[in-house]
Amino acid sequence: MSSIDEVLQSDFRLREFRPHQREIIEDVLGGHDVVCVMPTGAGKSLCFQLPAVVLRGLTVVMSPLISLMADQVAQLKSLNIPAAFLNGSQNAEEQRNVLDKLERGARGLLYIAPERLSAPSFQRLVPRLKPRLLVVDEAHCVSFWGHDFRPEYMRIAELREQLGSPVTMALTATATPQVRQDIVAMLKLRAPKMHVTGFDRPNLTYSCHAISSEVEKDAMLTRFLSRQSGSGIVYCSTRKAVEQLEALLEKQFPKRKVCGYHAGMPQGARQKNQQQFMDAADSIAVATNAFGMGINKPGIRFVLHYNLPGSVEAYYQEAGRAGRDGDPAQCVLYHGMRDLMTHKFFIRNIGDNNEALSDAEIVRLQGLAQRKLDLMYQYATRQRCRRRQILDYFGEATAVKGCTCDVCAGGGQPASDKNFVAPWMKHEASGRKQQPALSTRSPERKRRRDRPVRNNSEPDEKPLDSGAQVRFDQLRQVRLQLAKEQSVPAFCILPNKALREIARLAPQSNAELAAIKGMGAIKIEKFGAALLAAFPSPGHALRENQRETAPPRQTIPRAREARVYASPPPSTRPVEDEVVLDHNAAARFERLKAARTELATKNNWPPYFVLNDSALLEVAAAAPTSIAALAEVKGVGVHKASKWGSALLDALART
Repeated sequence: MSSIDEVLQSDFRLREFRPHQREIIEDVLGGHDVVCVMPTGAGKSLCFQLPAVVLRGLTVVMSPLISLMADQVAQLKSLNIPAAFLNGSQNAEEQRNVLDKLERGARGLLYIAPERLSAPSFQRLVPRLKPRLLVVDEAHCVSFWGHDFRPEYMRIAELREQLGSPVTMALTATATPQVRQDIVAMLKLRAPKMHVTGFDRPNLTYSCHAISSEVEKDAMLTRFLSRQSGSGIVYCSTRKAVEQLEALLEKQFPKRKVCGYHAGMPQGARQKNQQQFMDAADSIAVATNAFGMGINKPGIRFVLHYNLPGSVEAYYQEAGRAGRDGDPAQCVLYHGMRDLMTHKFFIRNIGDNNEALSDAEIVRLQGLAQRKLDLMYQYATRQRCRRRQILDYFGEATAVKGCTCDVCAGGGQPASDKNFVAPWMKHEASGRKQQPALSTRSPERKRRRDRPVRNNSEPDEKPLDSGAQVRFDQLRQVRLQLAKEQSVPAFCILPNKALREIARLAPQSNAELAAIKGMGAIKIEKFGAALLAAFPSPGHALRENQRETAPPRQTIPRAREARVYASPPPSTRPVEDEVVLDHNAAARFERLKAARTELATKNNWPPYFVLNDSALLEVAAAAPTSIAALAEVKGVGVHKASKWGSALLDALART
């Protein structure tokens, strides 16, 4: 019996290795850097915990999963394996105790969050640490192309050098070929051994359902859960949705434990709910993506996404928490146009709370997030084997056999169909310009568009200018999707005449939509949000381009005191959120908009990348006279003030 077999049985009390674990562990103990891509539940933790025991020195484990740290440390201590963690959930005394033990030469596994790298107390200790092994968990976070990029991970390569460049192991459950390359480059790994153990989960049944309304979603969810006797997770995209669904399910299923979980809850409440979910055999967790990382409950029988996730990687990781015991489990996805609107909001706000990112990095991240969202939407709507799509996305050519997904079961394109390769992967490999998945048109639609358009409108109707034509095309895409969801012809949603008027006027609220002929209250209620989301807010470049060719719309009444609203409109916006501008402030607002447009044009960006309308209103009202004062204005911050401050202050000073 070899040494690692003895350690497996004596220290970890396991009888045998899972597939691929032995080879990975042998490479680590052989002194090789290792990249390990292994599905959730396949046993990644043992691949570094066992070498840590064999090497007997200090092993530093970098991980963003604070709750997982506590669980794994407790589990290791129960096996009499020395382990500790260091993160922001500890009080000052607990952190000092860990640091003191490290100064005295403690051995075992030290779990640490990347944010700790910048803490002076840890920095002072780094030169004295001599780890035998450095582990980077959730290693996809180091890559811009990963679904959860974290700037803090960029410092790990520097830490590795400070620690004497120990053997390094990078682990993740979700890494495309591009992300794997980035992991090797960003961590400066030395000829690493690459272990990609496969992404296929044959015991999982995937299904996707387009649902047009929240009421229908709730009814379908309730029916689904009534047929499920085991434990499961319902993922939502927002905290508000979590709270609403938790209340609904508690009422519908009073005999089952329903546990809400999101990052806005107090730490104690989150820990309590997580433990209740772990303990009950038929519990239901209703949560945002803050829940589930490191959850070691093997018998989860279903994972249901109430909203469309932002990327295939995120979906794969979250859905993969089902069926970790190898028994059959359901992975269900609900999606609709409102989900796309929510994600577009998140994408527009990327970088707002992280001043460490440059403007160029923010633009790059926003573009990447949009491409990933396009591909996620394509996965959900394409009638092709779900397992095959996932494997192709991650670059795996493994044959799919006996698939039970909704497409294969319903007679759609089977797994033997020609392999689908994610467009962004082809784009990166070839350097060709990528066509976003949501903007493609079938050849038939292209031919129809190339034909002369029969003019059934009023004789005096003016042709659309270039910007309005772009919006009209986007609106037709939205109308087509709405028609599919409603199972009706497109003209039943809205006729072309009304669509052209919306494209021409570019309304920004339901109130403005109501002024358009053909848009009654019922259609506004059902379709208004999707139509408004078809093109961005007034700060977008499309509308900026129109200002040279179309008369400006009157946004500020001719009065001594005017109220200027950022979206949403006055009828729905709380009074306390209004920015009230007098005549002079309104003039400042117009000068600031002109300055913003000039800055955006120079950098080839939409104006809202400089400052959005709400922040611009705040600046106009506050009228700061220095960079420091500008930085204090709501929505600006130090980074944007230093970047754009001079131009904005010049605009304020002009009369």
